[in-house]
Amino acid sequence: MARVLLGWELGAGTGHSSRLRRIGARLTADGHQPIYVAQDIGAMPPGEVWQAPLWPAQLTILARPSTTTPATMGDILVALGLREPGALAVLIAAWDRLLAAIRPDVVAAEFAPALMLAAAGRVPVLGLGTAFGLPPANMDTFPSLTGAPALHDEAVLLADVNAALRANGRTPIAALPRIFTATRELAAAFAEFDPYRAWRKAPHGAPALPGAIPLAGPDGDELFIYMNGSQTRPGAFWQGLALSGMKVRIHDPRLSEADRALLRSAGFVVEDRPIPFADVARRSRLLLSHGGLGFATSALLAGLPQILIPFDIEKRLIARAVTDLDLGVEMQIGTVTAGQFAAALRHVAADEALLARSRAAAPHFRARVTANSEGQAADLLAELVG
Repeated sequence: MARVLLGWELGAGTGHSSRLRRIGARLTADGHQPIYVAQDIGAMPPGEVWQAPLWPAQLTILARPSTTTPATMGDILVALGLREPGALAVLIAAWDRLLAAIRPDVVAAEFAPALMLAAAGRVPVLGLGTAFGLPPANMDTFPSLTGAPALHDEAVLLADVNAALRANGRTPIAALPRIFTATRELAAAFAEFDPYRAWRKAPHGAPALPGAIPLAGPDGDELFIYMNGSQTRPGAFWQGLALSGMKVRIHDPRLSEADRALLRSAGFVVEDRPIPFADVARRSRLLLSHGGLGFATSALLAGLPQILIPFDIEKRLIARAVTDLDLGVEMQIGTVTAGQFAAALRHVAADEALLARSRAAAPHFRARVTANSEGQAADLLAELVG
């Protein structure tokens, strides 16, 4: 029996935690012992659970909202606290102590760069995550994800990282992307969703999905909305939904009880808990979301057109990929009126060509899902244990 540390540092939403839970269940079934070390311990299953060290921006009292838009993964790490004096050195040291206490045989690092730095050369590491959260370590620099130049000089950031490594008795790295060095890596996404596909040498893993995704039913007539994240939904968003005249079903875990009651009184169906995607596929004609990778991938597999309203750089990249495939529409809702939003919704819902393209593309994507993502990860971890 191997002791497997499942570590998760960065990234919000339920995708990271649900994936680690599924990997842990598979490891347990295979006779191994998963130990969860996560930024959100409440999202982990019963068992051995430890609190992961938190980056400065994850601590509300130290968070400094960025006034500029990051262009590279280096910029994103700075926004999370990479340049906070002494922060990375402390993060590495904290992971060192966790590794010494837990004594894992192998580590799975889910968007966990400080863990990867701490574990490098000490214990085998499987780099996990979406393609966005697992940049290839072989790059010389982080490429721009927006087309804009980097906000921060990588030579300066590299000097900071190497100072933190030296403070912990570690060997400096030669380039900033080496932060993400792993023994093996598994980017769980279709290549179309990988902003680093031109540099990635390892094959892509199967998309991380909540279960089997059926094809959409022929009689679906609802607009299903899944929104998550702390960003405020403007009044025009809700008013536009009401004005659209469409059958609307919503799951938004950030809604208050009062908001849920108000939306139900307006004729919307509001789901308090996540519902199986099989039910979504059966009922829906059109999907609307914030652009989470798992949901967008499920839409492709089901053959459902989608509207994406992204709120951050990763979601904007996902929205761009879907629109490049001509299987969905990206919208911005910060400046539109309720009437404009309602008209846009009706226009997309009535687009028979978009629906036909989505249905026709589904078999292509489904044929590429030849393995189970969690099974792939568990098999690689067992291989690293030897």
